[in-house]
Amino acid sequence: MSGSSKRLHPDLGPSSISRRDFLNGVLVASGAAAVSQSSPLGLLAEESSGAPCDGLIDSDPRALRGGNLASAFKVAHWMRDRRLSFERGAVVLAAGCDTLQGRFPISETTDKFDTIIVGGGIAGLSAAFYLLRRRPQTRILLLEANSYAGGNSGRDDLPPLPVAATTATAYCYSPDTAILRELHGAMNIKWDEHKIPGPQDCYYFDEYAPHVRPGHRGWNIETFLSGLKTAPYESQIVRDLLRSKDDFVRWENKDVTIRDPADDSPAKYDYLSEFSLEHYLTNVLHLHPAVSEFHSVCLIDILGGSAQHVNAHSAISFLATEFSNNVVAFPGGNSEVARRLSNWLSRPGDLGVSAQVELNAVALRVDAEATISGPNASVIYFKDRMFRRAVAKTVIVAAHSGAARHLVEHLLDGERKAAWAQFNTVPVVVANVAIRTAAPLVDLGLGYSQAWWGSRYWANFSIADWLTGERANPDRPTVLTFFGGNRASPEELPEERRKLLQTPFSDYEKSLKEDLSRILSGSKFDFDRDVTAIFLYRWGHGMIMPTPNQLFGNVPGRNGRLDRSKAPRRVACSPLGPILFAGQHREGTPSMESAVNSGYRAANEALALL
Repeated sequence: MSGSSKRLHPDLGPSSISRRDFLNGVLVASGAAAVSQSSPLGLLAEESSGAPCDGLIDSDPRALRGGNLASAFKVAHWMRDRRLSFERGAVVLAAGCDTLQGRFPISETTDKFDTIIVGGGIAGLSAAFYLLRRRPQTRILLLEANSYAGGNSGRDDLPPLPVAATTATAYCYSPDTAILRELHGAMNIKWDEHKIPGPQDCYYFDEYAPHVRPGHRGWNIETFLSGLKTAPYESQIVRDLLRSKDDFVRWENKDVTIRDPADDSPAKYDYLSEFSLEHYLTNVLHLHPAVSEFHSVCLIDILGGSAQHVNAHSAISFLATEFSNNVVAFPGGNSEVARRLSNWLSRPGDLGVSAQVELNAVALRVDAEATISGPNASVIYFKDRMFRRAVAKTVIVAAHSGAARHLVEHLLDGERKAAWAQFNTVPVVVANVAIRTAAPLVDLGLGYSQAWWGSRYWANFSIADWLTGERANPDRPTVLTFFGGNRASPEELPEERRKLLQTPFSDYEKSLKEDLSRILSGSKFDFDRDVTAIFLYRWGHGMIMPTPNQLFGNVPGRNGRLDRSKAPRRVACSPLGPILFAGQHREGTPSMESAVNSGYRAANEALALL
């Protein structure tokens, strides 16, 4: 990376930490007066019961099969609510919205590690992969808060769902860099076999679709490809839609163009990150406002925000790939990549070394200290109703940006705190809806992904078994995976996150019934008869929203272009001595490609310290 680490101490190099900076690892407790005296550790058995902090939905079994589960939410919210204070040998939990409080000992692990990776999503798994590929003897401890590795790339394949279905990320793009091809090759992924067969995207137009022709109601099949020219708009809008498509494809076909991850893009295009896609479409290309609204339906799914809120650089990069039909997927979504990575990491390599993975382990604090042998880093985490501490030469924080910030907040100066505060994370809700027969979908000629306007909570659904040979069988039971659609501004996201935690299951179910009854009205679908199960998955910080000035900042450099090193993500994610960072927020966009690349970069930084 072109950004450099901030020098932490005048007597040490840029990757070192002094005793003075971190008090030799002795953490100063604060707020101890607010907590009770030492209480039995068994009290923490309540950690998975009830949900007075986050609403009654956490007690509904239909919302407890995936996503950020109540057990992880509750412990993570101890950090959010600043209820934790730390001593060298104990953690103090202050009173709060649950019944838990007290002073609890920290159990010190005796195992020796080179690197601790916090977060077992694609970013953390990728960091472990590249570390072991380049240094097979690396001793790795990977901590994952949920009950499975994969993070947002999860799946639900348990009964009564008839087929495996994703619980979050659904698809990705054909690998176009050596970094991605190395990982995918080692995972034995044959990408040509996973290209999504058509129809790929189908849009439903009715009175809820802005600017639609009056009285129109029905499906447009293969909308991004052959169907765009027959979209139910006035002729001027259709012409402008086709112009926007041609422009995106032109970007894709450039020899040197904007791409994901953004840092691999030519600097001459950085200016596109300073304004929204809506600005680009209406003020640069001078297209009808309906074009911006049309593309928002896709953007709220892939980038977490509308054309009004996401920057043009990121949006063009993703839409260019969508319109060029370079999209691939797996049954069960991107969980297939996570599963293959997890299996690869669990097999001893040439030197008999594999990554040690601890699930249901919620990290609470990351620290660093200088020792005679050099800087060390430690992680305090909560697992099996106990607080634990593990020590290593380096720590890679591969958690989502909200958790990452809390883990290291006590180490940040003003510049870094301001940079972390500029990340916007979008709360995401996903639902898997099992139906007894696919006949309504087949009769309507629908494809892999369906989108519509006018829903209270949802943006689109994909057909979970579309990537199998069964997609044309009308008699099969299948699963529709619904994805929430965020149209809120960055300022409104905290309130949207509260709604995600507190909205009753019945409200989501009612919206699903309203939407399916409307958009499948041309078939013989009956919600009460045909839906056999519904499960909900909630991701409180599910994806980063790439807003204007978030990719490359807004500080001009000497050459008149933006100084990339001043971008908020560069400042926030630059190394803190032996503490390194990975995750989609480091690269700037919410994609598997960004997550993999962030793991690769963090692995290289760790290797330089080992």
